[in-house]
Amino acid sequence: MKEKISPVYHGSIHQGLKIIKRNKSTHGKSWVYATLSKAISTIFISNRGSDLYYYLSGDGTENNPVLLVERKEGIFKDIFNVSGSLYTLSGKNFISGKTGWSAEVISEFDENVIHEEHIDNVFEKLKQLNDMGELKLYLYPNRPPFLPKDNSDLIPKVIRWRKRGINIETFFTLYPELKEQYLKQLNENEE
Repeated sequence: MKEKISPVYHGSIHQGLKIIKRNKSTHGKSWVYATLSKAISTIFISNRGSDLYYYLSGDGTENNPVLLVERKEGIFKDIFNVSGSLYTLSGKNFISGKTGWSAEVISEFDENVIHEEHIDNVFEKLKQLNDMGELKLYLYPNRPPFLPKDNSDLIPKVIRWRKRGINIETFFTLYPELKEQYLKQLNENEE
């Protein structure tokens, strides 16, 4: 009996694509990125988001639901006020375990689009997905209890980014109140 291949999903601000081409990313490889969750790929339609703007976790399974937390007031209306497309791709060439996040899969090949769903407004779609139970959306100031209200959980990540040569100026622009705490942790790490 032939094994059924599950689809994967790719979000893009670009509409009308017939092929999703490999793209070099922060991992230094040319891959097509996709997820097993429509909700997560909907988040990635916006190319303006990052860990500095939201906390994202989970893989969309029952035991590990998707959590999306707005870090600063009104930032979701800004970064997710875009349209784009959610693309369905065959999961045949996609493999997991390459990026460090179980929700993300990659293909080393350009991938044909099976289906395209136009999303008029990503922010509105995220609210719908929340209402449908596909993700848990926390709008500022709400957040899960494990996530510090001051966003200081970002500091170790930003220190790692700096060590990898990634520009971290946006962090200081968004969170000037964390600069002293950042410098203190940076000095402790270098001792």
